[in-house]
Amino acid sequence: MLKVKSNAIATLATPITILWKNILLLPIVGIVDSKRGQEIMETMLARIQEFEAKVIILDILGVAIVDSGVANHLLKISNATKIMGCNCIITGISPSIAQSLVHLGVDLKDIITRTSLKDGVEMAFGILGLEVKEKKRP
Repeated sequence: MLKVKSNAIATLATPITILWKNILLLPIVGIVDSKRGQEIMETMLARIQEFEAKVIILDILGVAIVDSGVANHLLKISNATKIMGCNCIITGISPSIAQSLVHLGVDLKDIITRTSLKDGVEMAFGILGLEVKEKKRP
């Protein structure tokens, strides 16, 4: 019984959604400590394999504070997804989080980032060679 509750809580804490074929979304809300960072990585990697994802969008809009520990987890998660052949796009980066990352000296040169989820979805579609066109109404 305890294991079932634990799995349910982990699923709620890491709600990965299929946005489109081969595109997954994981919105992160709250505090990311080392235990949660590891859970996020394990869940993401399992879903990447399960759904044969080519792009995962990691939306951190709901993370209020990014310290060196959180930044380190984001880098590890992004690198692990690359090893599995999946692009990781980190979205939801606020001005304060951007400043924090710069002040911490976090090297994000190999990480794909976008300010908004909308921009991240557009980039994911571009990576996969997909295009959304407005349908002409009769």
